[in-house]
Amino acid sequence: MCSRAASVGLFVALLAAGPAGAFEPAEIEAAAAVARVVEPDVRWLADDAFEGRGSGSPGAAVAAELLIDQLTAIGPGLDTLASGREAYHQRFDFSRSNLLAVVPGGARAEEYVIVGAHYDHFAPGGCAILVDPICNGATDNAAGVAAVLAIGRALRTLPEPPARSVVLALWDGEEIGLLGSKHFVANPLVPLADIAAYVNFDIQGSNLAPSLRQLSLAIGAESGGELLQSLTQDAIETVGLDTRPLSITFGQGRSDYLPIWSAMVPVVFFTDATNACYHTTQDDLDVVDFRKLAKQSEIAFRLVLALAEDVARPPLVGQVAVDTFEDLVVLSDLLTLLLADYDSVLPPYQPNLVQLEELARSRVAEGPEAFVQTDALSIALPVIDLATNGFPCDPLLLPEPAGGAALALAALGLAAVRARSR
Repeated sequence: MCSRAASVGLFVALLAAGPAGAFEPAEIEAAAAVARVVEPDVRWLADDAFEGRGSGSPGAAVAAELLIDQLTAIGPGLDTLASGREAYHQRFDFSRSNLLAVVPGGARAEEYVIVGAHYDHFAPGGCAILVDPICNGATDNAAGVAAVLAIGRALRTLPEPPARSVVLALWDGEEIGLLGSKHFVANPLVPLADIAAYVNFDIQGSNLAPSLRQLSLAIGAESGGELLQSLTQDAIETVGLDTRPLSITFGQGRSDYLPIWSAMVPVVFFTDATNACYHTTQDDLDVVDFRKLAKQSEIAFRLVLALAEDVARPPLVGQVAVDTFEDLVVLSDLLTLLLADYDSVLPPYQPNLVQLEELARSRVAEGPEAFVQTDALSIALPVIDLATNGFPCDPLLLPEPAGGAALALAALGLAAVRARSR
């Protein structure tokens, strides 16, 4: 996720109720299983060999070519004026490049759903050095990239293409000002008016605290009205991960959804927010919750497929609220859950947690009729500070690593990557 300094400011379950021409439930479930396979890609992309994937660095360039290896197995490059591997590149700023592939659609192939994540992070020394000098960015954002790739592979296992085409976008330069997504909007490789929606990943497989291990966030679905909100909620309920909706304000403009939303495209931004490992060298493999990440990837797969299949397109909602009473309820629930982690909170922040929880709970008790705009936002800002600075970055707070079979698979994938990079 872009730093504050750099910021600028499902398919439903597809059962009998699905639209005409929907895939069979068994076909969806088989594809969803593929969407859950994320761990191997996180492991190789967060390897020290890439020295943090700092935008414009040699390590990022090597990672980009290996990512193109993965994309070529999924679909053609998006740039129809280029050929071969160059069709996957959208180069800008001399040494930076977005990576873009497409799963061609069927009946409405000229319309697009985009699912994206940034693949850049920081070169050595570019983030806070807590353990070692390499800023591997495992949750920010190797995990998001792995989910994009898994969704692409899942779509290709379906017996026929979805109605709309699906673009897989891996952005560069996010950490230094959303440069890649801004460049795409200024130089689109498909007409912006033909993009039905954008699904963004930034910081996934991450946990703020022990009590929030099964909690995640879906930000900004109101930008696509009731249709985008309902499709998002249907996907979440099908998978079962506790993913709470928040208004688009709470994304703080700090990820690649912002330029695309600003270009009049509805968006959903999936994130686990920023914890104490954020932008430090401790954002490494031992803080990635792979079981949570697998569920997050499946949620987005079901949403992307729903968006690609539904006859209707989410309408862009031009006027969205700064915050809502529902946002206040989400924040209040989160703070109440955090009370269980009081002993893990750093001492200077313990009173803050108690006071914030009492304040949020009292405002919720007053009811929606007493809510005024910015009530939820005024709670959110100190919550962000608490989550980022009030807990230690402690891998021991997270679930144990995946079992032997998954680790063996990851080891094979990493060996293959290293062999290709020689």
